[in-house]
Amino acid sequence: MKKFIFSLEKVLNFKQQTLDVKKSELSQLQLQLKELEKEIAALNEVFASTNRKMVDEMQRGLSAGDIAIYKLYFDTLNQKIKKLLGDRQKLNAVIEEKKTGIVQINSEISGLEKLKDKQLEDYLKIVQKHEELAIEEFVSQSRGAAV
Repeated sequence: MKKFIFSLEKVLNFKQQTLDVKKSELSQLQLQLKELEKEIAALNEVFASTNRKMVDEMQRGLSAGDIAIYKLYFDTLNQKIKKLLGDRQKLNAVIEEKKTGIVQINSEISGLEKLKDKQLEDYLKIVQKHEELAIEEFVSQSRGAAV
């Protein structure tokens, strides 16, 4: 009897390769997100430390020109932080989209694997039936030859 061949094996392999690629892309995106989070945290820390420095200097007496410079610097930091927060939001959306794609491909792979298991089960039943018929035929021939 011929060997079991799953008719959709190439499709299953393609889906698994696609899943691997999407998982790799997801891990890259998550790495980018971590770096972005670090950058945001660093800017927030710079903002906080500069604010503390300004408050200390204001207590000692700070000119209006220096206060304006601090204000300009804080505005620049705020703009950078807002931009990074927007980038983070976009990146989170891409990550969620990628996760949804991974779930969908996992579902498709699962369906194909269940189909493969069902076809293998059917194939094994047919093989068993053929073997039983071959044994019955052999036994019948052996009895016929013995008589």
